[in-house]
Amino acid sequence: MGKDLRYGLRMLRKSPGFTLTAVLALALGIGANTAIFSVVNAVLVQRLPFAGPDRLAMVWEQSPRTKTNVVNPINFLEWQSRNHSFDAMAAMIAFPSSLAGSGEPEQVDGMAVSDGFFAILGVKPIAGRWFTPQEDVRGSDNAAILGEGLWRRRYGADPGILGRQIHVDNRSVTVVGVMPAGFRFPFSKAELWQPLAIDRARSARSGRYLSTVARLRPDATVASAQADMNIIAGQLQRERPEFDSKWGITVVGLREQVVGDVRRPLLVLLAAVGLVLLIACANVANLMLMRAAGRGREIAIRSALGAGRLRLARQLLVESVLMAALGGALGLAIGIWAVEALTAALPDTIQYVSLKTIRIDTTVFLFTTLVSLATGVLFGLAPALRASRTGMTEALKEAGRGIAGAGSWTRSALVVAEVALSVVLLVGAGLLIRSFARLTSVDPGFDARHVLSMQLSVAGHFPTNRQFLEFDTQMLERVRAVPGVEAAGTTHFLPLGRIIPGTGFWRADQPRPAHGAEPVTEVLVVMPGYFAAMNIPLVRGRVFTDRDRAGAPPTVVVNQALARQFYPGEDAVGKRLYVQWNHPDQPYEIAGVVGDVRQSSLDKAPEPALFLSNLEEPTGPVNLVVRAQGNPRLLVNGIQSAVHSLDRDLPISDVGTMDRYVSASVAVPRFNTILLGGFAGLALVLAAVGIFGVISYSVTERTREIGVRRALGADTAMVMRLVLARGMRLTAIGVVIGSAGAFAATRLIEALLFGVSPTDAATFAAVALVLVSVALLAGYLPARRAAKIDPMRALRYE
Repeated sequence: MGKDLRYGLRMLRKSPGFTLTAVLALALGIGANTAIFSVVNAVLVQRLPFAGPDRLAMVWEQSPRTKTNVVNPINFLEWQSRNHSFDAMAAMIAFPSSLAGSGEPEQVDGMAVSDGFFAILGVKPIAGRWFTPQEDVRGSDNAAILGEGLWRRRYGADPGILGRQIHVDNRSVTVVGVMPAGFRFPFSKAELWQPLAIDRARSARSGRYLSTVARLRPDATVASAQADMNIIAGQLQRERPEFDSKWGITVVGLREQVVGDVRRPLLVLLAAVGLVLLIACANVANLMLMRAAGRGREIAIRSALGAGRLRLARQLLVESVLMAALGGALGLAIGIWAVEALTAALPDTIQYVSLKTIRIDTTVFLFTTLVSLATGVLFGLAPALRASRTGMTEALKEAGRGIAGAGSWTRSALVVAEVALSVVLLVGAGLLIRSFARLTSVDPGFDARHVLSMQLSVAGHFPTNRQFLEFDTQMLERVRAVPGVEAAGTTHFLPLGRIIPGTGFWRADQPRPAHGAEPVTEVLVVMPGYFAAMNIPLVRGRVFTDRDRAGAPPTVVVNQALARQFYPGEDAVGKRLYVQWNHPDQPYEIAGVVGDVRQSSLDKAPEPALFLSNLEEPTGPVNLVVRAQGNPRLLVNGIQSAVHSLDRDLPISDVGTMDRYVSASVAVPRFNTILLGGFAGLALVLAAVGIFGVISYSVTERTREIGVRRALGADTAMVMRLVLARGMRLTAIGVVIGSAGAFAATRLIEALLFGVSPTDAATFAAVALVLVSVALLAGYLPARRAAKIDPMRALRYE
């Protein structure tokens, strides 16, 4: 074996061009697999960074329309006391928090958590302690726990931070602990935690807004917990029919909750890079067959000197594995770089826990090693077996062609396989590209151009609604006075930023539906000027003015989707409806109808939505939107100065143009499309190289035949057609086989498509045309070389 290794290295050094081509092809395939597997390993394989993560679950309410919905505080308390499946259960709600003192005011991501939250997750603080049950009571909830990053960034990693008073949302709280670096609850970026005090009396008529995490008992499963919670749901439906009628409970394992939306895209990408590696293996196997054909005499001499078939096959397999090892080493380097690029490009919408810290660990290293070894055997097996069967007598003759003719069928089969696998990848990429083009052409319902947005952290800054509204009104007046501002308004939720809270409503001129059967609408609370700033068209009636405030007749503005669905064939303006918001017993008059806005995402049809005036229904948070006459980024300093002229301690965050929300809403499909498109492009290049190699070697094999044909009168066009015909024949067979495979495989990505069928004929036809064109280009140079063969030289060649 040592001799084989040394000889193999000498042979690879002797053919640097061949070695570089083969190693690079393998490195690209192995590197891509390493990078994608690193992500798959971190997301789908590795345990969540909590104690006993398999026993963690999320518990949601189940509305009549959706399987998972946020939780009512009273229901949460009842779940805690009645369940028999969980050791502990905790509630939480994320919200922005403002920090003052110790430097400039800053808004950070915060979370209020009920007693037991940290104990359920089993992650201990690096300093201090968790919250105590006594701090989970209103009036005593003046404690805070910091994230390590916030502690280091704002407080200089001060070891004396414990027991120190800091200002959060305009009140003093005591720091009682610091959580370790990297600690994050899934789907949260919180770096500041405060106690969640649930007052049963105050929460009796409140809505649904909590998330719930629980730890299963050792003898419980998600299925048994679901059965247990179903019993509790039935009890609550009977006890609180006005609130819980037709509402159920859903239990979801925490890992399933985390990976549910990203499992399919990641597995699709993993399958795609697996196909790329197979194509690379087929390509290198073809190169090895051609190289072995040139070594026919050498192999025959070895055989004549006593080498058996197994010995010959082993020698060639050793060379293959050596080449794969080199490709694996280079692929690992490419993979390390690709992982960094990949995690940097991952959209925030598919991040969870510590996805940004993905790295090449032991598992990934072993995966790369095994893939490299398997690859060496895979692409080296056919050439080794073929070479070991070389005819000794024929090979030793002067005119012997080694194994050239014998390997022709194998090489052709490998090219057909490359083309077929490329078709599958190209069709998948083509469908995603068409889907992405359809998605980006969807009208979001507002004009994002020249619009600047920023979030104002008003929590705790204004003790009364009157003070809050005075600030809001004066702030908008000063912002509108900034040179270059065309219009300005506020909303408590921006479109395409997140799922908008919904609430029940019904027409005032019709009987109230049964409890729990009320239709649901999205609710947005805006200040006058919002529709102008966002350029949302007014269809009928009017929008809010400064007169729509407390004391005036309550009004709402509805979108076209609500008007079409609940006022078909009628003019909705002037009609009245009840809204389960702050005043569920008071009817609101519809003042106007505006165009539909896609609030949650571009790929979902607009839902019924209504707008309330902030002057009538003061509600936070506050997102300021400003339409500029020119470049909105030039107005940032002026607008921030206008806001701080009223309250210099008010944190301003999330400053940017509205275009970013439109871009972020398609970040996941863009990421999938670019990645799969890149893999498909790589596969196309490898397939083209394979076709070029086979045709080029075929010309070398048939030099004498082509010379005879030229001597008998064949012209250039006839010779080129003869040579190209083989490449076209192989390509056609590969396209047919690949199209059949793609027809079945693309159904796996149907959930990732928007407005495109997985069997879209135009995409299949375009892919076939591209591959035929590439095959023609790949075969053109060998065909031209064949057409220029001198008959006399060719006849003397043998």
